[in-house]
Amino acid sequence: MANYFSAGIAAVPFLADEDLTSWQYRLVMAASTVGKVQKLDVLPTATCPRYAMGVLQNDPSAGQEASVKMIGFTKVIGVVGGCDLRQGAPISASNNGSVVAACETVNIFTYGVWLGPNVTSGSAYGNALVNFSLAHPGSALNYLNTVN
Repeated sequence: MANYFSAGIAAVPFLADEDLTSWQYRLVMAASTVGKVQKLDVLPTATCPRYAMGVLQNDPSAGQEASVKMIGFTKVIGVVGGCDLRQGAPISASNNGSVVAACETVNIFTYGVWLGPNVTSGSAYGNALVNFSLAHPGSALNYLNTVN
């Protein structure tokens, strides 16, 4: 039996800054143009701070409306990184827009909780409870400056 989660929180509309037709259920970030989003395909560093702002819910071409889930339950692509994705694991961003279990010191932000299925190798679509509003960029830059 499939589970469906809804907290009654709607996705937020933006415009796609680039072709996102193959990016559905992956993380996006703010583009350099106000009101637009682009792929989160690299992790932040001290010299290049990039932060996820939500999970893309549709598959727009450049210039079309991009529906971004910033808070609440969502489907998302998860991959196995340094540890398995298990029910209840905190999640962080990977460098390909998917999420990984936040079990390593390189994961700076946690964006939510993985709600399954358990993934021990490869990748899978899963459910997550996300809250991108709680991520604080200043703390990440301070952390990166202390380790670099």
